[in-house]
Amino acid sequence: MIANNPERPMPGGRSPRAGGLGPLARIGATVVTVAAIPLAIALGLFAVEDAFELGSGFFVAALAVAFVAVVAILAVGLRDLRAADARATEAIDRAAAAEAAQRARADELARVLGASESLAFTGDGQVDYLGLLEAITPDGATAFLVRVESDTEAVVVAAHGPLAASAIGVRRPVLPGEAGPSRAALIASFSASGQVVGVAMPREHMLGVDSEIEAALTVRLVDHSGRSLGWLHVLDHRGERILEPSFVHLAQLVASQIGVAMENHALLARVRHQLVEVQRVQAQLVQASKLGAVGELAAAVAHEVNNPLAGILGFAELLMTELPAGDPRHDEAVVIRDEAVRSRGIIRALLEFARPRPPQRIPSSLNDLARSTLDLVRYRASEANVQIVAEFGDLPCLEIDPDAFRQVLLNLFNNAFDAMPEGGELRVKTLAQQERVAVVVADAGAGMSVETKSRIFQPFFSTHAGTGGGTGLGLSVSLQVVESHGGTIHVESAPGQGSVFTVWLPKSSPAFDGEVLVPGMASSEAASRQDEPCGAEFGTTSAGRGREAA
Repeated sequence: MIANNPERPMPGGRSPRAGGLGPLARIGATVVTVAAIPLAIALGLFAVEDAFELGSGFFVAALAVAFVAVVAILAVGLRDLRAADARATEAIDRAAAAEAAQRARADELARVLGASESLAFTGDGQVDYLGLLEAITPDGATAFLVRVESDTEAVVVAAHGPLAASAIGVRRPVLPGEAGPSRAALIASFSASGQVVGVAMPREHMLGVDSEIEAALTVRLVDHSGRSLGWLHVLDHRGERILEPSFVHLAQLVASQIGVAMENHALLARVRHQLVEVQRVQAQLVQASKLGAVGELAAAVAHEVNNPLAGILGFAELLMTELPAGDPRHDEAVVIRDEAVRSRGIIRALLEFARPRPPQRIPSSLNDLARSTLDLVRYRASEANVQIVAEFGDLPCLEIDPDAFRQVLLNLFNNAFDAMPEGGELRVKTLAQQERVAVVVADAGAGMSVETKSRIFQPFFSTHAGTGGGTGLGLSVSLQVVESHGGTIHVESAPGQGSVFTVWLPKSSPAFDGEVLVPGMASSEAASRQDEPCGAEFGTTSAGRGREAA
């Protein structure tokens, strides 16, 4: 592409083509002049010979001299003609080169424009910078994009060229002044010949590249406030192509686009994080509203039902004492008593779920809690033909609420028994992993579908509804207890493959609210003895806890 610029006017306001003779006219005039000179000389010689009667010798000599002069004139004309032809050829070549350069420049800008589309966000909110680097990087050169990760560290996130494999993923410290909006240079360069664009770049700043580098260019990426987002680096070992003004301008344009894309990407990430937080808060509000409704319901039910239940339970006990064991009515009284006790347990579960108390943390042994709780369910296990296999690891002393956590284990064990009506194996294992510990409860039952597994922690959801089973609050209460201790419950299950419940708890509890409650000991002293083995001095022996559970 060549711009049609008007020719520069000559002195006097005339264009070179406005007047005078063109190149062809001048050449034709020269030929006519050269052809006319011998004729004019010959006519002059004839006239001189006739006038002075000089003889034929003078005419021959004069004609020879005239011939030599004509040859000299022709030689000079031919030389000028060749010089003019060379100048014309050179001008045509320059015009062709300029047109090729303009076309290459237009193609390059078209590639950059097309590659700029890669800066648009993808479906997962990511940005593809590699296409843009491929478009602007000259053949044989290497370009890489550095993004500031923190106030002290930056990382190469995209690279293209022969050195890309050694540059991608490299982390380097952010030097003092590089990230500041005022002191950091916008453009820096390195040149083996001494040519500098912007601020001189020391060779040691080029990521420790060992290969020979003739030139290097760095453009700083900034946001709308001038804060540094990273750098666009270009290295070249084929001269100083990347230091030409046109390429520097192109690099600045691309860096500006990348800076905008990075800023938009960071903004999108913040918006997504805020959206997640809003959704989390909304879920908490919904759960709080549910708990409030359950609390009001539980209070009303406890007030209205507890008194009649107490009367029913009292009269049932009275009938049992008055009726002999062999009387059929005695069995009916037993059913009345059992159902009254079950109803009272449901009301208590409602109250515990709706009004959970904060954990009363006591340094306790998780292994001892698991052993004592297993002792409570061994009779039911034998009746249900369930074999218990326990494996206890080496665990530190934990600051937990032993009563609440014993209830969690009891709920998990009872659910495992319910999942194996035909008997099976219950595996219990404790283990320590880095900064957390776990209790694993695995059964060989029927397992759960994906839909069932997604609802097991919802209040009042139970797979035993209508069978006289649970209330659907056991796992909900258990999750509340575990989360109040800073832990989580992980569930793995599939139809026909049983279920595995893993309760994870942190080894330390610096983020817990309240104090460590140890009878007869200051909380600071108890905290200092957290890593010591748990023993009777903490009130956590197996026998002691067994009696508490009973």
